[in-house]
Amino acid sequence: MNKYLLDEDKFNEFYNLYLYSFNREDSKHRKDVLKERFDHSMVYGLMNHNKLGSGLFSIPFDVNFHGVDYKMNGIGDVMSAPEFGGRGGAGTLLKAALTDMYHNQITLSYLAPFSYGYYRQFGFEQVFDHSVITMENDQLPRIKNSNVGHVERDDIRDLNDDIKIMYLSNNYHGGVVRPKWWWDHMIDKHEDYQVATAYDDADKLIGYLIYYSEGTTFYIHEWLNQNPLSRQLLSKFVTKHQSIFQHFVYESPDPDVKADLLENPYSAQISVTPYMMARIVDLSDFVKRYPVQTLVMSKVYFKVNDDLDWNNHTWRLSIENGVVSFEIADDETPDMELTIQTLTKAMFGYRSLDSLFEYGYITGDSEKVDQLNEVFVKEKPQLIDYF
Repeated sequence: MNKYLLDEDKFNEFYNLYLYSFNREDSKHRKDVLKERFDHSMVYGLMNHNKLGSGLFSIPFDVNFHGVDYKMNGIGDVMSAPEFGGRGGAGTLLKAALTDMYHNQITLSYLAPFSYGYYRQFGFEQVFDHSVITMENDQLPRIKNSNVGHVERDDIRDLNDDIKIMYLSNNYHGGVVRPKWWWDHMIDKHEDYQVATAYDDADKLIGYLIYYSEGTTFYIHEWLNQNPLSRQLLSKFVTKHQSIFQHFVYESPDPDVKADLLENPYSAQISVTPYMMARIVDLSDFVKRYPVQTLVMSKVYFKVNDDLDWNNHTWRLSIENGVVSFEIADDETPDMELTIQTLTKAMFGYRSLDSLFEYGYITGDSEKVDQLNEVFVKEKPQLIDYF
């Protein structure tokens, strides 16, 4: 057992450090929500004499990456007491968590960074972006009424299982396969959220919208449409709030902002903002089960630089009839060399190997880089959840 894992009786100490480290006010609701994460996580802590000095969560999830199910642990609530800061406590716990992940057959890890540079030291890399669309109420598009279908509005606590099934069936860009406890946790955490559901004339669910408000601003948290009718119905539902709210904000996990679909693209303020980071914990498993985009590829040798010893090798990759062969080949001369962060970007579809080569992140044979580039997905990943 890892010496940094905390027992259940350490929750109050963990909670108190959380309150102080993130400058949060104590409340029953906040404590209950954190306890839910605590109970479903591997919880790591480092003592500073008789007090907890550093802590973090390692939360087990599954993710769907283009039809392949991978185990992923989300790192959350990384914290250190100010009197214990600067001693490498959080880094020690993060390394311990990554080692445990590997031994527990966890392939990937995600986290929300307070500093991208800091977490790059531990092999994480930015692969998730969000697009943020902001509109004023007098700039909202005019949406025609529909003669078919209808929308229902409910409190988030009345969110039904059909919505959960719809999310699951549309989640394939690396997002979290939400277990029941995580859905329950999200609802408990965001108890003021509401949900709008769109149905066709056969009363079949065709889309949903999870939203909330703060002051004069209407925020769309999550939006999924199965067809144009759903988009029309839910868009009309949003615009019906223009007499109530002045500002409308949608933060989408899709970094493609699609401004061209607006009647007047100038009507919206649009930005793409960095979101969360990812790390390949077990490179061998990630590659061997990866959704390769070519059925045949001759041998390519590439050196991966990584602080995790089990990934830090020269590897031989070949594909024949869609079957992947991926083995350590430290005795061979590599065709290219790159870091685990650079490889993560390429394998997640965030940026192509060719582009990374052009920017100097890869050294080696450009033709072999082109060859390996054809293996990886080209669609950017999408992640709604936060931990």
